[in-house]
Amino acid sequence: MDDSPPSAPPVIALSAYERNGEAFSLAPQYAAAVCQAGGLPILFPPQCPEARLILSRCDALVLTGGGDISPDFYGASRDDSIHAVHPDRDASEIALAREAIARRIPVLGICRGLQIINVALGGDLLQDLPKSIGTRICHRNAEHNPVMHEVIVLADTLLGRIAGRDTLEISSWHHQAIANMAPALRINAIAEDGVIEAVDMPDNPDVFAVQWHPEHTAAGDPHQQALFDWLVQRAARRIARATGHSATKT
Repeated sequence: MDDSPPSAPPVIALSAYERNGEAFSLAPQYAAAVCQAGGLPILFPPQCPEARLILSRCDALVLTGGGDISPDFYGASRDDSIHAVHPDRDASEIALAREAIARRIPVLGICRGLQIINVALGGDLLQDLPKSIGTRICHRNAEHNPVMHEVIVLADTLLGRIAGRDTLEISSWHHQAIANMAPALRINAIAEDGVIEAVDMPDNPDVFAVQWHPEHTAAGDPHQQALFDWLVQRAARRIARATGHSATKT
């Protein structure tokens, strides 16, 4: 009989956002997908300045979607399409991304989260996709709602291994994207109009990010849920390394 206590689920930190200066919030699908993967989600507000303290209490990090990143953080002038900017959140999440990457804590960036990782590592952004690349593909409709479109998964990439597909139908909800990609990153997927849709970090297998919103469709699409499964598995593997216990290979 094994009398050892049951292993606790990995703690997954989710960045929340401020809504109209009155409340912190986050779409419930993020937490649902983390729970489905076997993780324990916790939310933290954007005003948390202590990246090291947050990361010392969690096993992985999800940088979630939200408003635009201030161009001040990548040295550009502001386009008139920029909206919902919260510099405190930008600064906090850029610090979190850098600290998590340095400490090799698993990170999943989602939409804005991908952009945060790119900016944190020295890249910059297209501030308005219709102005920059046209409207061949709708990445967000005129009512600012999500739209579905296909992305092309590049061969021999982390996304290809996670999803097991060479194309994915994804839920898109953004008007910004990577312009100049940070040198440390590698493209995993693109849209047919050339927008970079997923990246990883060859020198750090615990960093992955997508430009779309997998949480929107994860409940009914195992290829999207697989992204959260990957994160929780990487977190469990990190715990196992630290404690000397075995973990499922991911």
